[in-house]
Amino acid sequence: MYLDSVLIGQELKSLRDKRKKTVVEASNDLGIHFNTLSKYEKDAKDMSLELLEKALKYYEVDELIFFKVIREYNHNLKQN
Repeated sequence: MYLDSVLIGQELKSLRDKRKKTVVEASNDLGIHFNTLSKYEKDAKDMSLELLEKALKYYEVDELIFFKVIREYNHNLKQN
């Protein structure tokens, strides 16, 4: 399975938006600079797995469900 880092970032931003958190609020809660979170929401290629796991826990999202969503996005993009 190919993991698209841009799709991962977009999904992270979507999760933040669903929780009605600003980038500043979420970054403070995650212990990173808001510019760093903003960068990862555009492209998560440099994001550590540890931080990704922390973010998913913060957004209360199961890792398996998160990656299933990413896989579906990838599958749909390849079909179009």
